[in-house]
Amino acid sequence: MSLQDIVSALQRFPGLSALNFHGLTQFLRYSCMARENVAFRQVNSRRPPPVLPVDIATTLASALNVADIQLIQTCWAAFKELLWDHPAITASSDEIYTYNKAALINSTSYRHIYPPVRACTNPHCSHYRNNHETLTLTDPSTHKATLHTRDHGALPVYTTSLSCRKCHRRYYNDHYVSHESRLRVYYTGVPDVLQVAKHFFIESALLEVFANGMVFGWISASNWARIYECALAEPNPHMRNNRLAFSASHAVLTSLKSIAADWNLEMRDEDVLNGFYLYSLLLDRAEHQGILVLPDDESRQRDRLQPALAERNKAMEGTGQEHWAHACDLCFIVFEDDAGNLLKMQSAHCDGDTIGHRCCKVHDCKAPLPSNRDHHCSKHTHLALECAVVECTAKVVAGHRTCADSAHRALETAYFSRGKALFQLRSRLKKAGVAVPNDSLLPGDNVEDDDEVIIEASCDGKAEAGNRTLRAYFGARRTHNEQLIMRSCGVILARATLFGSESVSAEFAKRVFPTPESTPEFFVFDNNCQLDKHQRSTKDTHFKNTGKPVDVFHFKCKHKLTDLHCQRYCNPAAFPEFICDGKWRFNTSICEQTNVWFGGFISIVQDMEVTRYNFYLDEMIKRRNRYIVAQLEGKGHFPWTIPRQTLFPKLV
Repeated sequence: MSLQDIVSALQRFPGLSALNFHGLTQFLRYSCMARENVAFRQVNSRRPPPVLPVDIATTLASALNVADIQLIQTCWAAFKELLWDHPAITASSDEIYTYNKAALINSTSYRHIYPPVRACTNPHCSHYRNNHETLTLTDPSTHKATLHTRDHGALPVYTTSLSCRKCHRRYYNDHYVSHESRLRVYYTGVPDVLQVAKHFFIESALLEVFANGMVFGWISASNWARIYECALAEPNPHMRNNRLAFSASHAVLTSLKSIAADWNLEMRDEDVLNGFYLYSLLLDRAEHQGILVLPDDESRQRDRLQPALAERNKAMEGTGQEHWAHACDLCFIVFEDDAGNLLKMQSAHCDGDTIGHRCCKVHDCKAPLPSNRDHHCSKHTHLALECAVVECTAKVVAGHRTCADSAHRALETAYFSRGKALFQLRSRLKKAGVAVPNDSLLPGDNVEDDDEVIIEASCDGKAEAGNRTLRAYFGARRTHNEQLIMRSCGVILARATLFGSESVSAEFAKRVFPTPESTPEFFVFDNNCQLDKHQRSTKDTHFKNTGKPVDVFHFKCKHKLTDLHCQRYCNPAAFPEFICDGKWRFNTSICEQTNVWFGGFISIVQDMEVTRYNFYLDEMIKRRNRYIVAQLEGKGHFPWTIPRQTLFPKLV
């Protein structure tokens, strides 16, 4: 908008002289803030209406402190053509406060949330239009809502959905619901705003901040909610959090909470986590040119997401990570042999980290628990009625975890005494001013929900049998570890949960390298000696062309010189091609280094339900891989172009 445009409008509408320059510029800015609201009500949104809707005109008059609404309509008549095509503005916090103070009482708001379509998208419906500037949707339903933004904090807003009277689809800001199928079908792509709960919305830009904080800062959903409330939810957080320091210069701070008493503007940890899962699913569908479909029922948002999370988890198993076929000059070496032939050398590294989720107490049972408070899966629930002492199948006494045997009861007493003693010791630490790492055990808590505890005691048996040791398992059991397979450059190829122990059957490795073309020349694993023995004894030839050295750290510390098989087949020095100029060609300690990052999630995921647990860790790996690859590209570590179909033809 040029000055000539303004002068021309003033000449055509002399009544505008009642406004000063500041009032005029504010009218123009507030009108741009209201433009989307006005446009969505038009039958044809390409043209501005001749007059403003009454609620919008009233809102602008109140925001500008103008008593004459006709003056607002005159301003609109003068500038409507220019305003309709004007670029979107970036509103300040003060402008949002002033606008919403006037708008909320008129059942509208800054960032009023609408569906992205104005016409029915069902090609079988008579109201279908491929030009979405034309309005065929009707029956608006408007509600109060909260929008959590990255730049302007928590905003009280209104949200409106529209319906098609012919096919009865109802359209919301990020999805539509079919009346017949009762399915929630999300639009293609990733919207700017996601509905994470009923009447709660979060910007995608803010969810991206949350996701990166989880990856690189190990920030939990509850801590992100606290950070948002303290530092992002309202403008000028440095002043609000330090009022004594800023009281002289900023005695009054405007707050949207003061004009939105009927809105719940609080960021909840469940909203952060549900938003992260929904955002990640939509990104995944967009990357694969798919559409996200969820059930539309009365269940909670976390339950509604479960089927889609489980589907993505299944796709991630084995070769599902997008950088599974990664190769760079830190993990993929091409060299000439004595005859001048080009040969490749590629390594993969495997190790476990003791992160785990709750699982059935029966050893190596992979069936999911009905809930995280249960200790057995549905198949083994009857075992909850048996004594907690190993090999004792007697029924438990009501109110106890053991049978009536006095020796067994003594173990149970020791278990619960452990909990009480732990609480007492933690109380003493707190009084001494020492931070307590785990504050979950409080007076009256049920100790049964604690992690699995093994208690042993000596029991006097018959004279000829001597003493024997009793072992009792209390609390919930956890999976043994999370196994990672990665390249020596740090890119993680796959993750798997081991329920029992670090198995030597190599089934996980076979799923990651399922064809002869995909197997690496070297597979570095701290338990390779047992793996190699197992494969030789079972005549398993899947990795016949793969060397199996133990990484240098574990070989020096944990493998005996007397183990001849280990020394012969798994000593890294036994592979001369693994060494160049007296140095290892590959970083054999990459797993230990990566576990420092991966282990940071243990406190975040330890109580997650298994489906969300698997999705969360896979998403963390996916995002970290992208960062690692970007760093490698920036440092020039990508001389090789490795088409997936060339190295792995049977998988394409």
